[in-house]
Amino acid sequence: MANRRNTLFYYSPFNFIRELKTAPQLELLTQARISGKPYLGVETPAGECCFYLEALAWDTAYFGLRTHKLQAVLYPKVSLAELAQACRTLVQHLADIGSQYCFLEIPAEDILLIQALGIAGFKLVETRLTYYQNLTEYSHPERFAVRRATEADTDDLQHVARTMRNSFDRFHADPIFSPEKADEFLATYVQQSIRGFADVVLVPDCPGEAPGAFLTANYQRELWPALGLPVAKMVLSAVSGASRQGWYKKLISEMSYHLREQGAVYAFMNTQATNRAVFHTWESLGYRLGGTTHILSYSPGLEQIRSQCT
Repeated sequence: MANRRNTLFYYSPFNFIRELKTAPQLELLTQARISGKPYLGVETPAGECCFYLEALAWDTAYFGLRTHKLQAVLYPKVSLAELAQACRTLVQHLADIGSQYCFLEIPAEDILLIQALGIAGFKLVETRLTYYQNLTEYSHPERFAVRRATEADTDDLQHVARTMRNSFDRFHADPIFSPEKADEFLATYVQQSIRGFADVVLVPDCPGEAPGAFLTANYQRELWPALGLPVAKMVLSAVSGASRQGWYKKLISEMSYHLREQGAVYAFMNTQATNRAVFHTWESLGYRLGGTTHILSYSPGLEQIRSQCT
């Protein structure tokens, strides 16, 4: 752990907020991903390499693929060749336990592990940028009419989620999932967000018309005491280009005000590194780049598995 301390810090989703101390972030990370969790131990010449794998029951049931997430990797000072060999052992372990899909989100700073996983057969499917804002400083000259989404909005928002496809998000970019399955996942996600999976789903308040756009967010209040600072996250958005052009920026602005009203001091969100229009929007509202992560995945027998789930 001590050898990995500096790099593990970048696994914290809040590492770019300077007001937050390192210790509580590492403590939350350790509790969530490492402490008391089973792991695969692989011996290297320098010592044990520990792969912390979590079986994801919901993902397994939804996609019909036995799914695991690689939550963390602890290893001593090793060479690339030694770490790559340990990662090959991980890949064999995944085959032994019948895993059909394994993924992880890894910060760009963890370059040695990225290279070792690539040698072992993991592939890049998405590069994410994180933007953030100090909400105490947020101000926009215009306000826009928004409201919380209700169950009555579900069909419209699911349609928006399905049709406004982003070919570079994790689910659309990974060939293990068909485009249709990825579309349906996002439609399910917004449905469950309305039902309480998200703390809030904001939509345009256009009386007599379908919303045609949405933005979800989680307050993350359960983390505020440990962090010592209220931090919220905007999660998923989609906007119908035909009927709600320009509403993405309006929703981001209004969500910024909403999260501040809920007590959050900071807000952050992720997007793909290919989403250039979004960068411009966020930066025009005062959001700043915080960090870069990659999504890697491993799926044995890709073509055979995909044919079974399309």
